Formats: sequence, C-alpha cells, structure tokens
Amino acid sequence: MKVNFDKIDNLNATLELELERSDYEPGYREELKKYRAQAAMKGFRKGKTPMSIIEKMYGKSVLAEKINRTLQESLYNYLKDEEIDILGDPLPNANQDQIDFDVKQLSSYKFKFDLGLSPDIEVKGVEEDAEYTKHLIVVADKMIDEEVQAYQKRFGNSVDTDSIIEENDLIKIDAEEKGSGGVLANGWATSFTVSVSSLTDDIKKQVLKNKIGDTLEFDISNLEKDKTAEHVRKYLLQVPEEESDREIGNDFVGKITEVKRLEPAEINQELFDKVYGKDVIKSNEEMRSKIKENIEGFYAKQSTSLMYRDIMQNLTQLNSMELPESFLKRWLKETNEDITQEKIDEEYASFEDNLKWTLIKSKLSKKFGVEVKQEELRAHLTEKVMQYFQGYGSGIDQSYITEMVNRMAEDKTQLQNAYNEIEADKLFTEIAKIIKVKENKVSMEEFKSMAEDANKQYNQ
Repeated sequence: MKVNFDKIDNLNATLELELERSDYEPGYREELKKYRAQAAMKGFRKGKTPMSIIEKMYGKSVLAEKINRTLQESLYNYLKDEEIDILGDPLPNANQDQIDFDVKQLSSYKFKFDLGLSPDIEVKGVEEDAEYTKHLIVVADKMIDEEVQAYQKRFGNSVDTDSIIEENDLIKIDAEEKGSGGVLANGWATSFTVSVSSLTDDIKKQVLKNKIGDTLEFDISNLEKDKTAEHVRKYLLQVPEEESDREIGNDFVGKITEVKRLEPAEINQELFDKVYGKDVIKSNEEMRSKIKENIEGFYAKQSTSLMYRDIMQNLTQLNSMELPESFLKRWLKETNEDITQEKIDEEYASFEDNLKWTLIKSKLSKKFGVEVKQEELRAHLTEKVMQYFQGYGSGIDQSYITEMVNRMAEDKTQLQNAYNEIEADKLFTEIAKIIKVKENKVSMEEFKSMAEDANKQYNQ
C-alpha cells in the first residue's frame, strides 16, 4: 500500500491511498472460498460449485466489500500511527475517479480523501492564579420543614371525612345528565373520583364550600383543568366501547358521596423506618439533621456543576482557535441526509463552540491522564437507579435494581452519556486541584436565580 499525505494548510489536508493487488487479493480469495463452501447450486454438490461460477455471481460485490474494509482499516491505521488528529471523518475528494471493480482484471486502486485537521492548542486558563466561585446554599429551617411535611404526606393515610371540603381532598361524585327541566329520564349517569386541586377555578370555589351529601351543577367538559374530550369520556363519563357513538350532553348535576382526606403520618419511629430503613434514624432531630445533610449534598453537586460550567465557558472563551469551517460544514451535510444547508449555517456557531470545548476537554484529559473504567460506568448507572428510589426506604428488591442497570448499560446513548459525565467530572476534579476556589454562601432563592441565568446564557 502506498500513502501520500499532502498538508494544504494547518487545518486541511488530502490523503491518497493506493491499494495494491497484494493488499486485498488474499482476503478476497478467502471470502470467495467461504461463498463456495455454502453454495448449493443445481447440478453441483454443496461446496463443489466451480469457482468461476461463484466469482461470476458474487465476485464484484465481494471484491467491493473487501476493498472497502481494507481501505477503511488502512486509512484509520495510518492516521493513528502517524498521530494525525482529524475532525469529523475523511471525505472523498472531488477529484476522486469513479472506480469499476473488475474481477477479471484485478489491479491497484487509488482513493483520495479530504481531511479536516484538529488545531494544535495549548490550553490556557488552568493555572494556579485562576479563581472561580463556588456558591454554597444555606439550608433554612423552612426547607427542612417542607421535606418533613412531604414525607408525612407520602406515608400518610387516606381517611373519610364529613367536614367542609379542602384543597387536597379527593371527592367522589355520583352525577346524572341534566336538561332544561332537570335530570333527564333517560340521560347518562356516571360516578367518578377527582382531586379538588384539579378542578377548574369556578367549580373549586363552589366545592370548597361543600361537604359530603351536597349537590352541585356543572359542565362536565369543564370540570377539571386542561383535560381533553377523550379524557372526559373515558374517566368521567366512563363511556364503554359498545356505546362510543352515544351522544351525551355537558350539563350534569352531581351529589358528593364520599370525601377522602390525606391524614399526614405522625413523626415517630414508624415514619423514620419507612423513610430510611429499620432503626437508621431514631429521633426527629436525627431526621432533620439527615434531611439537612441530604439537601446540602444535593445542592453541593448543583453548585459544583454551576462552577464547572463557568470553568467550561471561561476556557472556551480564553482558548480561541481556528477550525476548518468549510470542511466541517461539508461533513455535516454529507453525514446528515435530512439536514439543509440553511440549517447548518444557522446552527454552525453553536456546533463550533461545542467542538471547541470537546477539543479543550480532550487535550486536558490527556494531560491529566483521565480514564473512565468499565466498573465506574456501572457504578454511575447504579447510582442513577438508586436515586429513582430515594425516599422509598430500603425495601427495594436488589434484583430489580440490577435488572434496570443492565438495561441502561445496553442503551448506547445512556452509556455514552454516563461516560461523558464521568470523564467531565474527573477532569474538573483535576482542574479544581490547581485553580483557586472561593466559597460563597447564598440563599436558595439566590442560587436558583444564578442557575436560571446560567441556563439562559448557556442555551442562547
């Protein structure tokens, strides 16, 4: 195989590879033998079909496939061996001749590619005098109170009540279709349960004055907020399939036949065990301390992520670099069949910023020796699954967790996202060892405002 690398400038190059007959012919002949071994043609025993017939039938496609595989392996091996960093993928050169694979006359083949070269950069901004701020949330008693109340509601009991209806009650209504003269003799009748909080404002005002046994009139299509006609027919009117064509009016009169209210769980050992597991927490003070610790831990991660984003944006701004714009736009067009040139031009600036950060991250990861191991990927996925069940106690079946992790590990997108998250976290950890980090205590409201501003800026 002959290779000719021609560097046009710092960002563009062409690469010409000439595959000689000896590079691909042995593999081509081996593939044909495999086809012959499996061939069962009329007039010949299996595996005994003359090679000339096999080559006539399959030779051209086998040859093309073999040359393509050899070409790809040779191309990427050369780039790796010569340590040539490229952006995107090699693209066929406009002057590439059309090649006709002739099995009767095997010869050498030349292929020419255009390459977009990765710029050579020395990353600035990761020095000892670089300073960033990490905002730490002060956990107020109100936040702890709200978490305690949330646990009380989650593990509370639903009880019947005959007192005046409240916002979070569930009410059961037996309803009948109403006409101008009152309840229709042959009208539709239904019974359903709704949450008072889901009712439209006008109906809710009326219901909050009622109690069990009271009646009310309403437009059933406008009983709950943001519900479709399909929802009304299925869950409120409860129309069976055999009567799907039945015409039913919207005006109904209903009687409240049941009112259920959530009775919050008492703050005692039973609640502690349900939330944290048997005897892990033994007092209200311990629970509040644990809640505070969890809130601080959660927002510490959010705070770290916010600081990491500041570092990322600062490094991207500090390290200006040129990229092969024409090549990259062409690569985006040729590797995305459904994308238009107008769309590429519109979104190229954002794509370029992301690519610049990817190059900076790659450079720093090599510098710091950042690696992501298989066991780290699995531990990361397991942690994500465990977060789904946080607050549900310790009664989750471990086999179910393992099954969920296995499914996530088979999803290439989730696996790649996990890899990127671990790599970024490791990289930022190394950066944080060098730079100065100033801690600043803020309230929840201040932190949320900062996070919102950062998200707006990031998504612009």
